[in-house]
Amino acid sequence: NSLETYIHLLMPQMEDGNNFGVTVQMTVLKVMEEVKEKLEKKLEEIPCYFSKRADAVDKLGLACATTSETKTESSSNSTGGKDGDESKTSTTTTKEDKTSGNKTMEFHRIQHVYAIDIQTYSVLKSSLAFCISSFLVILDNVEKNKEKIEQPKGSSGGSNFSSMY
Repeated sequence: NSLETYIHLLMPQMEDGNNFGVTVQMTVLKVMEEVKEKLEKKLEEIPCYFSKRADAVDKLGLACATTSETKTESSSNSTGGKDGDESKTSTTTTKEDKTSGNKTMEFHRIQHVYAIDIQTYSVLKSSLAFCISSFLVILDNVEKNKEKIEQPKGSSGGSNFSSMY
């Protein structure tokens, strides 16, 4: 982004003729924009992976364990009875463990989860390789055309027809 801004700031005012340097600048910017769009599309695919994987794992029917515990406590005080003052406390605890789901998983559903993981790994690996190669191509274009990018009208700054005669 900062390289794009740098090149944009180096663009001179549009004039008739002697615009080859501006064309070079625009070409480099166009390549940078195309690469940026492709990489953004690849990044947008990442949340889809998690959604697909979650759906596939849900379909596995993995055993799901739930635990619930209920605790009830009651107390009572009585005074002036035939045995004297009395205080009673009772506590009841109920604990329930439930396991639900399919204890035997289907082989093909497990393979589907693996396939989603492998496919996403492959896509991300190729995206990283594309990112690196694109960075190198852009860097190469900028280095090879550094003079035209920094001084699109040449060192004289404008048309120099006197040198032609």
